[in-house]
Amino acid sequence: MAYSKKVKSDLNEQSSPSPTGVSHYRTIDSIRTHAVTWRPTRSPAAAAAQPVLLIHGLGANTLSWQPVGQPLADALGREVTAVDLIGFGRTRAPDRRATVVANRNFVIKVLEEMGPAVVMGNSMGGVISAGVTARRPDLVEALVLVDPALPWPRLGAKDWKRGVLFAPVLIPPIGRFTISTRARILGPERLVDLSLSWSLHDQTRIDPDLRTRLINLAAERFAYPEASAAYVDAAGSLLQTLNQETDNDLGVASATRPTLLIHGDRDRLVDVKLAHEATTRHSGIDLEILTEIGHAPQLEAPEQFLEIVTNWLNTRVSDNAVIA
Repeated sequence: MAYSKKVKSDLNEQSSPSPTGVSHYRTIDSIRTHAVTWRPTRSPAAAAAQPVLLIHGLGANTLSWQPVGQPLADALGREVTAVDLIGFGRTRAPDRRATVVANRNFVIKVLEEMGPAVVMGNSMGGVISAGVTARRPDLVEALVLVDPALPWPRLGAKDWKRGVLFAPVLIPPIGRFTISTRARILGPERLVDLSLSWSLHDQTRIDPDLRTRLINLAAERFAYPEASAAYVDAAGSLLQTLNQETDNDLGVASATRPTLLIHGDRDRLVDVKLAHEATTRHSGIDLEILTEIGHAPQLEAPEQFLEIVTNWLNTRVSDNAVIA
């Protein structure tokens, strides 16, 4: 049974759309994959338009898209699905690598089953999404990069500070010990708040209910012995990928498919200057800067995010686009 048919069958059992979406599992590449899907309120039978696939960042999960999932589905009239990458959220695969390359190949498998889609990726998810588009443009209608991890052509003081923050993951045994120890000492609530402090410019903008759900999921993942290894695997490979390969992928992807880069000017993890430099190198990228917003605009400014994405897609992507 095709991915889309199975998901539609599951969703048809729901009486009405939910802001939190419909949680479901599907076996992709022999991995029990967790995803959340939102369907348009006004067209419950699902329109013929190609779907939207949302790819989260390092240490994140499908919850990072909750504020925009249902609004995107309604505004675009498309089915919207957020997927947990290998080793993150509720997609457990202890015997599989969680590197950027492994997850890039995994996303390709997801798209092969669900069909071509508008692909949106935040942070590490942006690197993965650009890599997928560069290698399999036939599976991507359009590409939206949300504060993606970007190459550091020149390292400044802020860049060195960020590098020191992630340095332990370059040595896996040390990284696994550091990550697991930090999680144990902080506990779920403080761990989530620390992550949000890096991701958001203003933490008060996040829905308290969503924060609670993030904490509950963090507590659940404490029981996953593979969690710290997956994080180290992904983070280490991400740092190693932020070089010529990432920049080449951005160039190929933006030359092949309509590409939008949304970036918060108060991003503490990926300086906004890197977004400006990337769009200077690659003229095919459309750039939108959000003021007073951090690393995760979809969490911090969902209404602004929705307006930008909707207007751009309506302008740059035809409703009846045919992928070459």
